[in-house]
Amino acid sequence: MNKSVAASFLLIVTTGLTGCATNPNVLQMHKVTAEALGLASTDEMTMGPVKKGTPDFLGGTELTFEATTAKGHKFNCSTYMTPGILLEPPKYSRLTCTK
Repeated sequence: MNKSVAASFLLIVTTGLTGCATNPNVLQMHKVTAEALGLASTDEMTMGPVKKGTPDFLGGTELTFEATTAKGHKFNCSTYMTPGILLEPPKYSRLTCTK
């Protein structure tokens, strides 16, 4: 197998694997955000629409959204989503929320 065929095959496989779980799991984000804000349950918070940034070369994406508590406190939140491979769900890191 020559190098260009091998490189093309590797690119196709990598693209296929990184694209397996690229949709945000909003329920998981809702749960993690409620915990980060110190709320007792997800019923005490609503989330605005989730906006996806441009994916990086590995498929990771910055997600931004607005979280509003039951008491009316609004937070601008962001997290970094790493896509899952094959059947794994996406993973979230660097969750930050500011007023």
